[in-house]
Amino acid sequence: MEIRLKKIMLARHYGFCMGVKRAIKIAEETGNTTDKGPVNVISEIVHNDSVVQKLAGEGVGTVAKVEGASVGTVIVSAHGQPPATFDTAKKRGLNIVDATCPLVINIHNIVKKLVNKDYHIIHFGDLHHDETRGVVGHIPEGRVDVIRTIDELRGLKPNGRKYALTSQTTAGVGDFEEISNEAKRLFPNLEVFNTICNATTQRQTAVMELAPDVEMVLVVGSKSSANSNRLKTISESVYGKAYLINFSTDFKDEWLDGIETVGITAGASTPDFLVEDVINRLVELSGGKAEVIRPEKKKRR
Repeated sequence: MEIRLKKIMLARHYGFCMGVKRAIKIAEETGNTTDKGPVNVISEIVHNDSVVQKLAGEGVGTVAKVEGASVGTVIVSAHGQPPATFDTAKKRGLNIVDATCPLVINIHNIVKKLVNKDYHIIHFGDLHHDETRGVVGHIPEGRVDVIRTIDELRGLKPNGRKYALTSQTTAGVGDFEEISNEAKRLFPNLEVFNTICNATTQRQTAVMELAPDVEMVLVVGSKSSANSNRLKTISESVYGKAYLINFSTDFKDEWLDGIETVGITAGASTPDFLVEDVINRLVELSGGKAEVIRPEKKKRR
């Protein structure tokens, strides 16, 4: 194996987004100030193992479902929850702290208004993801179809209602465009709401901007993170070589065989210190010779 690494380039946008920062801050503050018993997040505050572990060390645990908490405080994660979760928490006498991302709440508000106007909703997302489960929970049964592919979209049968299309905030920008174009063809009076969040769009665009300059991309993030996995998928399609790693120790030296330039990005739930750990690991492997090129930060006026 020959390590020839000369350059490490960071994407223009990577790492924590607004919703993640807000949710973590809420969880930390709740853990530090509440006197109402144990504090637990329903599922995970964000989909990043190190963040979850750090909060656990500060006394903020996790429960898979609200039923797993018998007393104390439960925190609704950045991904949100269906109304039924809030109802169950209240019935159990639990204190509820809502850290749902405002952009996810925006989707909840959109679908509720659409339902009141007699729309049937097509939601582009992963039904197994916390965010999508929360969105679906705001829609009456039989009034929503969750799709992940063009084929699933084509399998839908019109039911006489007006149709609207929404999306999981972390969906692929290009994928949503393809889905919306086909949906417009199938449902001519379709209303389209692009609810992919700006942070997702920025990070997907930024990783593609590295294309002329790098031979391989490392995505720092957890396997449970939808947006990190999406960045890996995009990177693989553009560069051929792309790896999703949670920690610097996950990196395999042989990946650098013959590689001179490496790009780095990170999911919206990935803390900066994990990215820095990966950079330091690569510089170490290069014998300290690799140049680290960071995105320019605009000065505030």
